[in-house]
Amino acid sequence: MEHIIPRSLGGDDERENLAASCYRCNEFKGAKTHGIDPETGQLVALFNPRNQTWNDHFIWVNGGTHMTGLTATGRATVISLRLNNDNLVEARTIWIEIGWHPPLLNT
Repeated sequence: MEHIIPRSLGGDDERENLAASCYRCNEFKGAKTHGIDPETGQLVALFNPRNQTWNDHFIWVNGGTHMTGLTATGRATVISLRLNNDNLVEARTIWIEIGWHPPLLNT
């Protein structure tokens, strides 16, 4: 589980502050709550799955192997959490082949 607001910054262990996360994404996020949008250069809040909708900020590209940010938040999150790292892209490729990916998302 990932702390949306890290404990080191005053976040708690309540459900509203937790999100499912793979080990690698959790490691890349660390204590970050903000990241740089590569398009604007602005510091923006990272995606919060508790109060934001995935489809508003991201899309799947390259047949579903890569994630692209649609907004400053989406772009900063993709870069900060390294959501297109080689391991994830390789895993998504396998998941696509067996029909597990991309996930069906609520709009």
